Amino acid sequence: MPSSSSTQSAWGVHAPRGWHARWLALLHSLPAGAGWRRVALWLRKPLKNKLPDPVDVTVWGLKLRLRPQGNLSEQRLIFMPQYLDRLERDLLARELSQGGVFFDIGANAGVYTLSVAAACGPKVRVEAFEPDPELCVRLNHNLATNHLSHVHLNQLALGRKEGTAVLVSTEGNKGENRVEAAGGSGTAVAMTTLPKFLKEKQLERIDALKIDVEGFELDVLEPLFDGVPKSAWPRLIVCELAHDPTEKLPALLARHGYHLSASSRLNGVYRLNA
Repeated sequence: MPSSSSTQSAWGVHAPRGWHARWLALLHSLPAGAGWRRVALWLRKPLKNKLPDPVDVTVWGLKLRLRPQGNLSEQRLIFMPQYLDRLERDLLARELSQGGVFFDIGANAGVYTLSVAAACGPKVRVEAFEPDPELCVRLNHNLATNHLSHVHLNQLALGRKEGTAVLVSTEGNKGENRVEAAGGSGTAVAMTTLPKFLKEKQLERIDALKIDVEGFELDVLEPLFDGVPKSAWPRLIVCELAHDPTEKLPALLARHGYHLSASSRLNGVYRLNA
């Protein structure tokens, strides 16, 4: 768990100083584009193990406290935020530009949650789901620091039924944590279903949804499609496809009227047919 000082001290206490700050500013100033991304990957190497842990940085106009070790998503937020799922984040910002409800399922450090909050402001209600207690402490701290009261962090797993599940943590990268059926070895976490959550929060629809739950996407989405009317389904779904070699997730989405509208190296962006 993070030390108490990592969440209680004022933002800026852990900011980079001297050449560390100048080097990080250089990384953040690089233009978007695949060629520049390769330059950024090379330039970040001298800094990777030099920053304080935690480190206070400004990303997308937000004051964030992040951990440079143990979570690939946080490392990317620190060093290369302009390249982090840029296509997906831009599409979500446009989709939600007039307001709505955004669900971030498998929020991790909150890349999508923070990006939507920064781009769209309080006109978009964000419901983030993350079962890892430590990641929730970190993300809650960043939400409070930036007064993002329209973002609601739910320390929950989502699945096929209500009850409990087991969170299995991965050494070295919290982004690879996964949820398994109760009874296994790991941390017990609360679980609910999307239809139950929508009913409890009195939400009539989800406008856009991002999901990355390490191969358990069907367990989360099938209850949604089976349990709520189509009018409540998200217009746009961003999902990771790297853990789906049999392409069950694209098949599920196609059966329910979604088509692939854009894709990146890891993710697909699916839009509900009119």
